[in-house]
Amino acid sequence: MPAIPILPSRNLDRTAAFYRRLGFDRQRRYPDYLVALHAEFELHFAGGGGDAPILLDPATSTTACYLRTEDADVLHRTWQPLDLPRFSIIQDRPWGLREFYFTDPDGTLVRVGHILQPA
Repeated sequence: MPAIPILPSRNLDRTAAFYRRLGFDRQRRYPDYLVALHAEFELHFAGGGGDAPILLDPATSTTACYLRTEDADVLHRTWQPLDLPRFSIIQDRPWGLREFYFTDPDGTLVRVGHILQPA
């Protein structure tokens, strides 16, 4: 079973809209929680909503998540025109992964990559 990160959100409506642009188009929304589904990934977000307490506060949390995919180049090409915050180049890393990253509206670092085939 894959691990599913629970990330902080100051505003779940804004978070839902941001990730919908990335293809997380199947979403379940609760007063203080969001589940966002992509063809390859599932992310959860916790935040305050109405009278609900803030479960994870972006102001005091330092969060990051890693999305492992079959082909990071495809996602990089797809997401590059979206003008995502801190969107990086894609590159082969010495630890055997091809990766890029961006941040979401709450400052969560999202790294995306695939395993490089041995030479």
